[in-house]
Amino acid sequence: EPDRIVKIPDDFNPLVSAFIELISVAYQGISKFSEISITPKDTLGVWGDGNLGFITALLLKEKFPDSKVMVFGKHLENLNLFSFADGIYQIHNVPDDLAVDHAFECVGSSASQSAIEQIIDLINPQGTINLFGVSEYPVPINTRMVLEKGLTIQGNSRSEREDFIGVVETLKKDPQLFEHLEKLITNVCEINSLNDLKDAFDRDYISQFGKTILKWNK
Repeated sequence: EPDRIVKIPDDFNPLVSAFIELISVAYQGISKFSEISITPKDTLGVWGDGNLGFITALLLKEKFPDSKVMVFGKHLENLNLFSFADGIYQIHNVPDDLAVDHAFECVGSSASQSAIEQIIDLINPQGTINLFGVSEYPVPINTRMVLEKGLTIQGNSRSEREDFIGVVETLKKDPQLFEHLEKLITNVCEINSLNDLKDAFDRDYISQFGKTILKWNK
């Protein structure tokens, strides 16, 4: 319906605009987190060095500029792209004295289990664990420590029109965000035939980081 349409400004990078839907999911999760978190937000931890982790960490730094945003991941080459973060850590090399006030899990799949375990170990009491990563498998959670620390767990995987509007306004307010988001564009594939589409999916399959943009030609 027409009331579902959100206008994109003419000066927006169309390649970045193509994945605003994914950005809007992180935007909604962070908005909800802002409403339910009750403890200080001095240190925010993001688990996951992929696309969603990158977007989430970037939006957190935009919304909470005075907070330290720490990113935890597996691949150092990906982590090095998080130039805006206050700290990057490989998950097997985290200082013993490091703690976070709140955490955002952007790993997904079966690997989310180990990410959640590490989050529960490092998060301060009464912190919020925000689950963004999607898993096709049941993921065990150490509920004993969740209860002992008084943690809140929140799930996010969708967004609404208001979130799209919020993303557009955020990008209008700070155009420099485009410079960071452009790092996610790994492939731009022009689609003129079914074979072009197959080739684009093949290229995307072997990409370890970033988004493949399909440019549909008439």
